[in-house]
Amino acid sequence: MSEKAPGFEDYTPSRLEWLVVLLNSFIPYVNMLPGEDIEYAYVPADDGKTIVLYVKHSADVDAENVKALEDNAKRFAMDIAKNYKWDSWIEIQTQFKELKRERNQE
Repeated sequence: MSEKAPGFEDYTPSRLEWLVVLLNSFIPYVNMLPGEDIEYAYVPADDGKTIVLYVKHSADVDAENVKALEDNAKRFAMDIAKNYKWDSWIEIQTQFKELKRERNQE
């Protein structure tokens, strides 16, 4: 029997890893603010129960818009977790970072 290529090796993700993959797959379709320079991603923390929501935004994005996106992203994550009945143990922490815009060289 031949060995499997690395991409075909069996792997069973944890529930937290599965949830994060699912959430990140929906990012292009939900919670976006048109015209705003905001990026976000969900990442599993090492404790097995926490999702870290990374929110990157330019300094000129209104704080209310950043807060609305954070609230929507958390609510969305908990709604998906609730579908799996995992909402009782999932925690979400947010980390913010301002994106640096490079000025056009003319």
